[in-house]
Amino acid sequence: MATISAVLGGPTNYFDLFELPIGFVVDQSRLSERYRALLDGGSTMLASVRRPEISSRPERSPIEIELAYRTLVDPLARAAYLLDLLDCRGEGFGASAGERNSLGAVLMAEIELRESLDEAVSRPDAAAAVATILTQLAEQGASLEKDLERLLADPSPRNLAAAREILRRLELVGTCRRDAEDRRAALALGT
Repeated sequence: MATISAVLGGPTNYFDLFELPIGFVVDQSRLSERYRALLDGGSTMLASVRRPEISSRPERSPIEIELAYRTLVDPLARAAYLLDLLDCRGEGFGASAGERNSLGAVLMAEIELRESLDEAVSRPDAAAAVATILTQLAEQGASLEKDLERLLADPSPRNLAAAREILRRLELVGTCRRDAEDRRAALALGT
C-alpha cells in the first residue's frame, strides 16, 4: 500500500504550510487560524521563537499563501492537490485504454445531464424541473464526496485510481450544477 509520507519529500506542501495532517479531511478552523497567522507578519516571528524549525522554512508570499488556502478550502481542489502529491493524476502523457474508456463514460454522462437540463427547461414547469435536477446533482455530489473521503483515507494504488475517477465525476457534477444554476437564473429573469 502506498503511504503519503513515502511519496512526499522535498519542498513544503500546502498541508505542511498550514501545519495540517495530510489527508482529504481537514480541520477548517485550524486551516483558517493558520491562514490568518501566515498572513500576519508578526505571527511568523512568534512562531519561529516557539518552534525553531519554522524559522528555517522559506518565506511564502501572500499570493502563495492565498493559493494554498483556496486549494485546501475547496474539497475538489484539495482532492486534486492530494492526488497530485501522491503523483497519481496522470501516468505520462497519454491516457491508458482504461482511462480513455472512463473519459468516454464521463463525456456520455455529461451529454445525458445536459440533455436532461435542456428537456427540463422546455417543460411548462421548467423552474421546478431545474430545481429537481439541482437537488439530484447536490445529492450525487455529496455521495461522491463521501466516497472520495473514504478512498483517500486509505491511499492504496487501487483506491487512488478509484479516487481519480470520482474526482472526474465530481468535476462533471460541478460543471452541470453551475449550468443548471445559470439556467435557473435565466428562467427567473424570464429569458
